[in-house]
Amino acid sequence: MRAEDRKVLVVANLGLGEKFLDHGILYQKGLSKTFDHVELLSTEHLLSRVGQFDRRDALILFLDKDVAVAEMLELQGAVVINSSLSIAICDDKRRTYAHLGAAGLRIPKTVMMPPLYPKQKIASDLVMTTVAELGLPLVIKEAKGSFGAQVYLAHTVEDVFAVVDALADRHLLVQEFIASSRGRDLRLQVVNGRCIAAIARQHPDDFRANLSAGGVGTPYQPSAAERALAEASAAAVGGFNVGVDLLFDDANEGSIVCEVNSNAHIWRLSAISGIDVPYYVGQALRRWLTA
Repeated sequence: MRAEDRKVLVVANLGLGEKFLDHGILYQKGLSKTFDHVELLSTEHLLSRVGQFDRRDALILFLDKDVAVAEMLELQGAVVINSSLSIAICDDKRRTYAHLGAAGLRIPKTVMMPPLYPKQKIASDLVMTTVAELGLPLVIKEAKGSFGAQVYLAHTVEDVFAVVDALADRHLLVQEFIASSRGRDLRLQVVNGRCIAAIARQHPDDFRANLSAGGVGTPYQPSAAERALAEASAAAVGGFNVGVDLLFDDANEGSIVCEVNSNAHIWRLSAISGIDVPYYVGQALRRWLTA
């Protein structure tokens, strides 16, 4: 079978709203420039079509985060991008940092907080040891979160206790605050091992630079070192098509990995950078299938 003739499905949780529908449509249109048969489906619609197509012939661009569904499709013989394992690693920041650290990549100093059972209180000595190790202010992140949400900046010990107590049933990470990158970062899109697009993001009033939180994006030409770091980050999590966020160090270089996103929304990245990311994804998939 020619790569161009392969059935391609773009699968997303379309019930989450217009932003997610637009994201899926953008990929459907972009991949249609390479493949002859590209269909956009909601995850629910896909699951309702069990037995209606041979999944061994399917290439599925999976924009959802339902790891179990992605794994099921893989076990049925479909090619799923990103893989269920990569999605699982990226969707849990604890696992993301574990893999980045194991690959020897520079990340913020990180301490994982244990999830607590009902009526169990966080150990005060763990909090105090963490504060002593990381300093103040420090960043507290829920292991699962998107668009810069579920990320908190604690300025005092009291703030730290307040956040970890309020979120005691969640998986949390506590990290050093990279002051040199306050309110700004880089987003680099890596496709099949190559950085294809990048933007700089900046927020005048927030320590987070996310565009969805009011940040402003501008075109950015990454250095060779920034490209290499983003590509190494994608490799560390096994990602074929991922968005990598880099933080600036004191030398104004994006040398610290903040996050790797397996389901990054790319319409603003494409618009700001001038790079048709979905088209490049389609081309990369075609080359990968025929390699």
